[in-house]
Amino acid sequence: MRILIIGAGNAGRQLARRLCEEKHSVVMVDADPKALAEAEAKLDILTLCGSGSSPHVLAEAKVEKCHLVIAVTDCDEVNILACLYAHAAGVPRKVARVASPEYIHADDTYDLTSMGVDLVINQKQECAREIFHSLKMPGAIEAFDLFAGKVMVAGFRIGEASPLAGRTLAACEETELIQQVRIIAILRDGELTVPRGNTRVEVDDLLYFVGQRKAISAFAEWSCPRFPTIQKVVIAGGGDLGLMLARMIEDSVECVLLEQNEERARLCSAQLNKTLVLRADALSESALEETGVTKRTAFVALTGDDENNIMNCLMAQKQGVGFTVTQIARTDYVPVIESLKLVSHVVSPYISTTHAILHYLRSQEVQAASLLHNLPGELLDVVISTGSSLSGKRIQDIKLPHAAIIATVLRGPEVMSATGNLKLVPTDRLLIFSHHDAVKKIKALFLK
Repeated sequence: MRILIIGAGNAGRQLARRLCEEKHSVVMVDADPKALAEAEAKLDILTLCGSGSSPHVLAEAKVEKCHLVIAVTDCDEVNILACLYAHAAGVPRKVARVASPEYIHADDTYDLTSMGVDLVINQKQECAREIFHSLKMPGAIEAFDLFAGKVMVAGFRIGEASPLAGRTLAACEETELIQQVRIIAILRDGELTVPRGNTRVEVDDLLYFVGQRKAISAFAEWSCPRFPTIQKVVIAGGGDLGLMLARMIEDSVECVLLEQNEERARLCSAQLNKTLVLRADALSESALEETGVTKRTAFVALTGDDENNIMNCLMAQKQGVGFTVTQIARTDYVPVIESLKLVSHVVSPYISTTHAILHYLRSQEVQAASLLHNLPGELLDVVISTGSSLSGKRIQDIKLPHAAIIATVLRGPEVMSATGNLKLVPTDRLLIFSHHDAVKKIKALFLK
């Protein structure tokens, strides 16, 4: 697929790298020749120097031949105009990143999606959503809902204290919990394994579970006891991101927001209903003591300084906080912080934006439920047709590729565990995890 990316900043480079990994043909446009040279030196892409909102530059980039245009410059107007030009040129899909809330919450008359922009994305909003999901499922590397919230997918790192460590799935004592969820994948040292009953789980394995949210939460709390359920959230930083997150969570959990600037603290207090806003420095031990942190407290560092955010989290851990999240603007810091395990969860606005756009792209390309960020595979959503040869067969009798597994079955409104004895019937909706190499075989098997 030919993809045009407008903007060679952090978000543009992140997207280009991921799309190149998926073997797409990428063209990048930016007005900064140095940024383009840096991107071209590291990626297998074509580059063009010029403004992304220039019709001449877009014509030179052969925009009419593109299947997707993604505009992620730092200027909202350039991103919007580039997408509108692409729409006029007949490009099937257009994505624009915008920072101003005016463009996100516009009325129907000026709604960008009705004007030809297929996806309007705000990176702070996406970052807040990622943090929100991590707080709902502490310790999850990745978590998201499927099938209108009926099913959840979550990935967890197995620690030394996990009862699963060093054991096979068949030997698991909590058979009732195991039956309620489906372990669909294990990533160990970069190698993917689709688990069977005799698969042994080791410390530091990344496990992906599928099931209903309640069952996933119970299984996660048992298998990953390091991160208990969150009862209170303390947010350091009352900027746009901190305020946005507080709005999302204040109705579901006790929330405290720490902001040093008096004027900004007053603004946050006026816009929040249930959040306690304190004018305080998060690095002050007295501020954390005043909030009453415990092991079931999550501390989220969202100041505008990466180093301060890390120090804030370390201070919170010293005070006994059980779960820490930090925002990091520099994407090259993220793998270092994760490898050193300085905090529980790291988010980056650029990476969150990349994930959101890739989710959109994958869901539009095939009948796929979602892209898994940390696994070399995908989730396929297939329906058993009336005349299918698989209708009436038990799951254990279906000859699936070794690198694939049926994660769950949705039968009408009911979510059913994909056990071997379950017989498939017409209209059953199956969620299947598959390695990329087995996707064609899955489609041939279920769609014939």
